[in-house]
Amino acid sequence: AAGQRHSERGMGTTAWVMMAHIVTLGTWSAALLILAGLYAGPPSQSERAQVHRHRIMCRYVFVMVASPAAVLAILSGSGLVYLLGASGSWLPAKLLVVALLAAYHAYCGSLLDSQGMESRRSRPRRHHPLLIAVPIVLISTILLLVLAKPDMVFEYQLAPQPAGQRHEQGTQQRQ
Repeated sequence: AAGQRHSERGMGTTAWVMMAHIVTLGTWSAALLILAGLYAGPPSQSERAQVHRHRIMCRYVFVMVASPAAVLAILSGSGLVYLLGASGSWLPAKLLVVALLAAYHAYCGSLLDSQGMESRRSRPRRHHPLLIAVPIVLISTILLLVLAKPDMVFEYQLAPQPAGQRHEQGTQQRQ
């Protein structure tokens, strides 16, 4: 009975961490999409009030929404890997895509800085509208990898094996 209570408590913890991960990942993803939209279409430079509002929105979304959500999503995802003992060839691929999403997040921060969001003198610049395609592709890839958990083949797995080990390895992978 004590072991059963421990596993139930463990599953409750896992459920809470998974919920936190889903919520924070969704928030982080939405914030990155909003930032891409804001960067793609800044207001006319003649509208000083609009430029000021745009500057505040970009800064708020990045500093108050996207950055905390990113940290919490990565921490809760790491917790899930630990709690679930997640493994599989899809996991390194997913972690790579998450690292790319974090790099895109950092790029959005550099755009915030380069657009002079901290300075009153500078005006926001228009960026390529395809900037929104990057987070869409990365977020979709993360979802695909997590939900489908495809078998990935990496170069180190393609190394020639002695004939006897090939059969054993194939049997182990099918189990």
